[in-house]
Amino acid sequence: MKDLLVDQARKLASSGPFLRLVSNDRVMKLATGFMDARGRLQAAGERASEALDILWNGYELPTIDPALDDSMPVHEASPRRKAAQHEGNGASASEAARSAEVGSAQRTNGASSAAHVNGAASASASAAGEEGETAASARPASSYKPEAGSDEAKLATQMASRVSLSRLGGRDVFEKCFKFMTADNARAMGVYPFFRPLDFNQGPEAQLEGRRVTMFGSNNYLGLTTHPKVREAAKQAIDKYGTSMTGSRLVNGSMRLHNELEEKLAAYHGKEAGLVFTTGYQVNIATISSLLSNKRCVAVIDKDDHASIYDGVRLALATGARMVRYKHNDPASLDAALSELPETEGALVITDGVFSAQGEIANLPGIVEVVKKHKARILVDDAHALGVIGPGGRGTAAHFGINDQVDLIGGTFSKSLGSIGGWLVGERKVLDYIQHFAYSFLFAASAAPPCVAAAMASLEVMQEEPWRQEKLRENFTYMRTELRRLGFELGKTETAVIPIYIRDDLKTVMMWKSLLDDFSIYVNPFITPGVPPKQQVLRTSYMATHERHHLDQALEAFEKVGKKFGVI
Repeated sequence: MKDLLVDQARKLASSGPFLRLVSNDRVMKLATGFMDARGRLQAAGERASEALDILWNGYELPTIDPALDDSMPVHEASPRRKAAQHEGNGASASEAARSAEVGSAQRTNGASSAAHVNGAASASASAAGEEGETAASARPASSYKPEAGSDEAKLATQMASRVSLSRLGGRDVFEKCFKFMTADNARAMGVYPFFRPLDFNQGPEAQLEGRRVTMFGSNNYLGLTTHPKVREAAKQAIDKYGTSMTGSRLVNGSMRLHNELEEKLAAYHGKEAGLVFTTGYQVNIATISSLLSNKRCVAVIDKDDHASIYDGVRLALATGARMVRYKHNDPASLDAALSELPETEGALVITDGVFSAQGEIANLPGIVEVVKKHKARILVDDAHALGVIGPGGRGTAAHFGINDQVDLIGGTFSKSLGSIGGWLVGERKVLDYIQHFAYSFLFAASAAPPCVAAAMASLEVMQEEPWRQEKLRENFTYMRTELRRLGFELGKTETAVIPIYIRDDLKTVMMWKSLLDDFSIYVNPFITPGVPPKQQVLRTSYMATHERHHLDQALEAFEKVGKKFGVI
């Protein structure tokens, strides 16, 4: 009987009518829906709950740029929590005092948000360090004030009002473009400091519009862009591979050269695997957006993090993730932020290793301790740390001896590695996930062969010529000491980035112009909205290839211009 039933079932299953029935799309969809009924009901329940929450509480869209939103909270840590944090991580008395000063300055100045210009994170209100507002108030009154009705006065007014342009709306999205006149007027006056095309740049000296200038505005920290070995590596790569792979890493854009550099970067940092990107900016965009991909993920970031970190978070917000900011370089504030997260949410803490506007090193030991306490993960952007700090130039985690405690370390080729591109190191499975789920990696053209070859050669030179890092440290230590002796306010800089605080938009631009026109000294002016009000700086950067006569030439110019404009 059993055999007969089996035989009948086989005949039925092979019959034409039955085959037509089971191959019918609607029948198959019905069957699939029935089998997945439990999952569908659960998903429907989640959507209904979310809809009810929106109806009850309303729905708030993320700001167009979270970095510009002054209303966004920054976590405060109680004095008790802050003291316990310092005691718990074994911080020295001087470190505790410094952190207390930071907290005091930030409470005084409020939680003004960091905005960004030219890919640089802004200086926070706490960046003035021990000197702070006291030093600013002790300065002589400025001898430079534009006359009422003068071109300078008009420019100052436009510079103050241009921040609101991005908020203009209306039928024509180009309206704000046509009302943006500040750059045009600054160009006409000859005081426009941005996008100035260099004829060529050979390291400590460059040529700008036909004349020689001494360069203190470059991130070429080790001076490797013109190194013979680096140049030759790029030339040979062009001869062998051509100028581009013309595709993404996913399809035709991967080659052995990429894999070789990834292996060397991983070994250099003592990590399991590496991943090479087309730009350093892309590293943060891809990594953050792929890892924080749903509403149970939270980006916990330092208030003064780099613009690329904010943009990566903005992509994550679009998929439902949240952003929480903690006070600049403050483990106690981070502890408070992580303590408030529910158990159902996973946190990725993201910090610069060296903050690009301040030159300040992150308090990574304190931050890592808090991250481990809360079972979160951490990503360190070492763009301005690689080649500058740490044994062999290995960056912030190596500087503190905690490489094995940091989950992900990323950075760029465009500073110490003398090329263009980006890198990330960490666990193999994590990097494998990122390269399969980050759209900005999957669908971007791969790093060009000469760029990869140049970066690999630079990595080798960094290890073969350790004198470069030593000379770099000697140069920026000398400049930091001498600039402070002259009376300039430098904040908490500890590295090759030394900001000179001017605290006024127009004065910053006019000092930049005087340094360039009168003394052939090239620096970078950071003005609002690139930095918060009263945090305007002339950012200077130093290289291993600067000679003492370059530095002394700059010091002489800084002293004369500083006195001319009443800054010292």
